[in-house]
Amino acid sequence: MHNKTVAVVGLGRSGAAAAKLLCVRGAQVVVTDDKGPDKLTDWLKAIQGLPVTLALGGVTPELLSRCDMVVTSPGAPWDHPALAAARAKGVPVIGELELAYAFCQAPVAAVTGTNGKTTTTALLAHLMNGGGRKAVACGNIGTAFAEAVFNLSSDDWAVVEVSSFQLEGIAKFRPAVAVLLNITPDHLDRHGTLQAYVEAKARVFENQGPSDAAVLNIRDRYTPLLSSVIKGRLFLFGFPVEGPRVERPGCFVVGDRLELNGRTLMKTGDLRLKGAHNMENACAAALAASLAGVPEGDLAAGLASFRAVEHRMEEAGDVGGVKFVNDSKGTNVDSVEKALASFDRPIVLILGGRDKAGDFTALAPLVKERVTRVVALGECKAKIAKQLSGVVPVVEVGTLEEAVKGAFAVSPPGGTVLFSPGCASFDMFRNYEDRGRQFKAQVAALKATKAADGG
Repeated sequence: MHNKTVAVVGLGRSGAAAAKLLCVRGAQVVVTDDKGPDKLTDWLKAIQGLPVTLALGGVTPELLSRCDMVVTSPGAPWDHPALAAARAKGVPVIGELELAYAFCQAPVAAVTGTNGKTTTTALLAHLMNGGGRKAVACGNIGTAFAEAVFNLSSDDWAVVEVSSFQLEGIAKFRPAVAVLLNITPDHLDRHGTLQAYVEAKARVFENQGPSDAAVLNIRDRYTPLLSSVIKGRLFLFGFPVEGPRVERPGCFVVGDRLELNGRTLMKTGDLRLKGAHNMENACAAALAASLAGVPEGDLAAGLASFRAVEHRMEEAGDVGGVKFVNDSKGTNVDSVEKALASFDRPIVLILGGRDKAGDFTALAPLVKERVTRVVALGECKAKIAKQLSGVVPVVEVGTLEEAVKGAFAVSPPGGTVLFSPGCASFDMFRNYEDRGRQFKAQVAALKATKAADGG
């Protein structure tokens, strides 16, 4: 990279980390974004002091064509006209994931899938660290991969949450262990078709060789197809299908037990994570950790001690006997469905945000069974009301404060208010973390108000 001119397209968490890594490696860095500086205040602070040139307010073909390489953030559309023009001129275009991998000394365990990525990534790192291996959870989970490489040696593990957006920009990315949790329709607003989305997810296995491990969900509809093209060692996890016992090595939920390679690992009741989907996540993480060499005894202890990650089925407080749950990471319809299936109590569901071409009618059976009211907000609220108002009453609101107060007002005694938006956050918030923290702040404010009123 020394003295190469490299453009970083998209100044977010990944873009800022890529710019820093490139500067350290001696590149002449140009940071460009379609947004203006007024929309990028936090990230401009993150790169303050770096020897970079800024070109904000528009990514242009002219700028990129003058560069030796282009590195994209996940949020930059892979079919952006300026990127297409750069590729047409022979300029290499890669993603931040690929850049970080090129400079990562540690072996990589990659976790992708439509739902459960964050929980499984955090759990896998937790299991590795508890089993005597230093592991850093990074990627789509919070710390950018390009930031994490500074603290990783060849004796460590990089546990990387990987999105379909990031996988679009790989060339040589080769995880030693690659986990694909599940595939359901998501991000169709970007990928266009479900087939394109599946193909993007499957790229996590693209460069693996015979010594690498591929981990797939035994019940996912795409597993038979993907199994046929796996180049590495294939392992399965999840709930076995009806019939003879699965002979392939893996980790499965068998009755009230988690079994690893045919041996009982622990009782499912000892897991703090709740819901069938989290049992699958636990199986995937335990299997991946065992492939990294973590002893079975350490796996059981780590699984039993792990708590839910922030913004994923996180308890947000109890107000007057009503339980609030923060599932801001639930950014698609399938994720909402899994969240609803985890509760038996009467639910008031807060949905909404920026639409990702989701079909909310798929929620109708569970909504009818468990939800007493839907509170809809954000750009997608009219669509939600149209698709679900024939199932339960739907109330449209303008702000998150109105949503929290309104949900509490109509929640039955002993009920649950579930904030699982099923949409992207960018219409009203910086990201899903910002959305989740604002939700928790509104719950805390409501609790303080009720306490002051003596209620």
